[in-house]
Amino acid sequence: MGIYHKQLNIIPLNENDRLRKLYKYDILNTPPEVAFDKIAKLAMELFEASSAFISFVDENKVFLKSDTTGQFERYTNREDSLCSWTILQDNVVVFNHIEEASGIIEDPKHLKKSFGVNFFAAAPLLTPDGYKIGALCVADPSPKYPSNKQLEMLSSLGSIVMDELKFRLATRNAVRVQTDLMNATVHDLKNPLTSIKLYAQLIQRECKEQKSMQTMTERIVKSSDFILSSLNDLLNLSQIEDGEMRLRIEPCVLDSLFKELLADFEIIVHQKKQKIIFVNAVQKPVAGDKIRIREIFENLLSNASKYAYPDTTISLIAKEVDGRALIEVRDEGQGLSEEDMKKLFKKFARLSSVPTGKEGSNGLGLSIVKTLVELHNGKIWAESDGKGMGSSFFIALPFASF
Repeated sequence: MGIYHKQLNIIPLNENDRLRKLYKYDILNTPPEVAFDKIAKLAMELFEASSAFISFVDENKVFLKSDTTGQFERYTNREDSLCSWTILQDNVVVFNHIEEASGIIEDPKHLKKSFGVNFFAAAPLLTPDGYKIGALCVADPSPKYPSNKQLEMLSSLGSIVMDELKFRLATRNAVRVQTDLMNATVHDLKNPLTSIKLYAQLIQRECKEQKSMQTMTERIVKSSDFILSSLNDLLNLSQIEDGEMRLRIEPCVLDSLFKELLADFEIIVHQKKQKIIFVNAVQKPVAGDKIRIREIFENLLSNASKYAYPDTTISLIAKEVDGRALIEVRDEGQGLSEEDMKKLFKKFARLSSVPTGKEGSNGLGLSIVKTLVELHNGKIWAESDGKGMGSSFFIALPFASF
């Protein structure tokens, strides 16, 4: 259906060229970034509004790069977004109260009632060669009557968004050569490391009766696993920061995905005499990239085992809450302090907990997990009653609708 009158065409005449310009910036489906969030917040404060957004209009969807409220889905249908109409305009769009939009919107009261949009102003995001690829928007549940100066400043902030996009693109191009070199080096290192691990495992099988040899080869295997894991984290981080991580979204059945993952974890938890309990009440598939979703929970389960004590239980619990799949990874480990909670999900963060089996940690895992979850239009958070009280990591993922 959409919010617009049926006869209204919201597709620009230069749509194909416009989309090519949009894709050049590689901004779609990227995680939130501080620079864009700051611009959105400035726009919100400028109008004393309750919310501000930076969005980019794709072929069928509108991608929300920045949302000061944190309440909206990162993708919405193009026909349900006022940004789709904004990119048809040459100047800043203003509706002092939403009823003024009755000429283009079928039911303005619905926007007001359901989304709290009464006042709306938006500046089209214009490329240097004149293509409108998105909008910087502000909204409020109360009517507002901004001055011409405020509207000019909103347009200027829209230009700053484009400056940031151009800077982001130039920076990415500048570091691409270095990134490619690092990626090649990482791949070159992974091959011999995999061989070292395999040879160590062969020696283990051949020397079952020699305990000293078993201990040494066990250490080689563990060290190889840690280095390989760190190299994979570097590759993931490189893709994320270069904006090149792409997801293959499809329906994912959590039950089979988790059972395969837990089968691989049996050896790890057995070594520390830990037990994993799996409870799944989710029957519907989630929308996700199977490989990346596995990476997310592989990391969380690995952390749970790494920082929990021997002879403890790790729980993996999946249920449906508020129309989403909510998955909890709970451990009986060292818990999280208030200071830990502030540093969670930051790159190279060092928390107060230490691995209970002398495992290694590079401080990248949780930051990568957070980005992967957000790329899936999901949310992640942690809860803990304090040190020594264990911890729970929660992930909410949308269900597949296709």
